[in-house]
Amino acid sequence: MAVPLVLPAPAALEPLRCPHGSGDHWPGSGLFWRQILAASMEGMEHARQGSLPAAKAVLADALQAATGLEPNPRRGFSCSLGVAALYRILALVCLEADGPEMLGHQAALRFQHLATVWVTHVWEKFARREEGGGPGEGWAWYDRSYIDDSAWPIGLRELNVEMHAVQTALAKAGLPKTQPGAKANRVPCFRDSKMSIGIASLCAYPPDNPLPRYAASNHRAYAARHGYRYRLELTQLAPERPAAWGKVKHMQRVLEEPGVDWWLWFDCDTFFMNMSVTLDSLLCRYAGDTNCQLDDVHMLAAEDAAMLNTGAFLLRSSDWSRGFLQRVWGAEDSVWISHPWWENAAIIWDLLRTTSERARHGNNFEVYPKEVRILPQFELNSYHPATAQFEPQ
Repeated sequence: MAVPLVLPAPAALEPLRCPHGSGDHWPGSGLFWRQILAASMEGMEHARQGSLPAAKAVLADALQAATGLEPNPRRGFSCSLGVAALYRILALVCLEADGPEMLGHQAALRFQHLATVWVTHVWEKFARREEGGGPGEGWAWYDRSYIDDSAWPIGLRELNVEMHAVQTALAKAGLPKTQPGAKANRVPCFRDSKMSIGIASLCAYPPDNPLPRYAASNHRAYAARHGYRYRLELTQLAPERPAAWGKVKHMQRVLEEPGVDWWLWFDCDTFFMNMSVTLDSLLCRYAGDTNCQLDDVHMLAAEDAAMLNTGAFLLRSSDWSRGFLQRVWGAEDSVWISHPWWENAAIIWDLLRTTSERARHGNNFEVYPKEVRILPQFELNSYHPATAQFEPQ
């Protein structure tokens, strides 16, 4: 894939759009983001000249400066558009530097995921317009020009097209989205008598909503069939935050229950469609060796056509998992609380935030931490790819 690294003309260096909101300014903030924009231009110029290691280094430095690669990247949220652009360029550089094993495609795909996380914040918080968008009063609309016509080298449609091209290239090459693939050959109904597994879900809906009743019936039937513990919560666990954050709080609670090795988080609107496939078989095939001895793996999840989807994932009862959930929950003023994708965005950020440093040093293979395994989507949280496409109107 050729990298479309075309430098903008000087007249196109406005509007910067940053800092985004009135509360995002600090002394020198405008100058800081102009320096980050200059770094993005420098990275593009290095790549255009064929100096790909230098391009990666400049972009990684800019991401370090903009976000600190911290769990709560407050500075970065003052210009989410700029951070998204840096990740978009870094993805293109990784594609240009790729070899026959297509490891650069693996890294590029996750940088595109991160670019989407950051640009979605801009899309919902700053490109949304509450008036004049439809045939009646109260219709909202989105101003694409806020992103597409900015000084930053990123556009919504081009980001979508580039990500689809990477996914298609990996699929045509017969490569999984991540490594390693399944190692243990276990029948789908395999049950390990030495392994204790629980299922947790949160269905905090109004009393007249039928979903909790349908979901709980499905979940309980599956849990009873395989001898899994089931923990269903029907009340808001984090009333000070958007409802989705109750997922993190519920998982923190169940991880403290003794006698359970692994917990499956299962969204209330998620159903078991094949009741015979066990969680044990997934753990053995993707986190264990040929004898089902589990590696040092603590999380199993799946990506959809957009990115990592946290509607269903497995966590080991371990200190790693507790630390992971604590970082995702973050501080009382975490910038992720009000992100349009809430805890899903925070989880993606926590797992991928240091990937730019690995790419700087040429390590394109380990896109996720070694404690994390990514399953094919047909194994976990499967649905049609079109459902996950982010295509703003």
